Amino acid sequence: MADDIVDSLVAAWRTARPGLDPSHLEVLGRVSRIEAQVRRRVEAWLAPHDLTWDMFDLLATLLRAPDHAMRPGELSRWCLLSSGAMTKRIDRLVAGGFAVREPDPADRRAQLVRLTAAGLARAEAVVPVHFAQAREVLSALDPAEQAAFARLARKLLHGLGADDSGGPEAGSATG
Repeated sequence: MADDIVDSLVAAWRTARPGLDPSHLEVLGRVSRIEAQVRRRVEAWLAPHDLTWDMFDLLATLLRAPDHAMRPGELSRWCLLSSGAMTKRIDRLVAGGFAVREPDPADRRAQLVRLTAAGLARAEAVVPVHFAQAREVLSALDPAEQAAFARLARKLLHGLGADDSGGPEAGSATG
């Protein structure tokens, strides 16, 4: 396999500071670069649908929800966002006609964010495109490599103290 920029970075550190071990960059540097490359690709395949990564993440989260509605706090937990950031994201979805805010019938003090018919239609149209494109991104790895990568990524997240139980704290990872 050909060297990449991370190999060059590690070699440069070994030359510049022989006493330091830069091997962490072989994983963390690549994880960072993978995230940036994937984000660019996701943005590119969502652009024809007039969506950004952030808007799609919220649409996909609401699509999975019972009755396509959630309280803003639940959305924040699923999307790993602060309440302020979630408010801005919800504002953009509402302004685009993809969602509405409405009173929560179970608690008069609370609000729900619900997909509109346009939001539901957009989400239903884009999710299959997103899933197909995401599978294409992973096609550089065979199924066994994908499973190994997933297992190792889960182990690393767990080691970092991330909640990998599948609950809201685990995040949606745009899907």
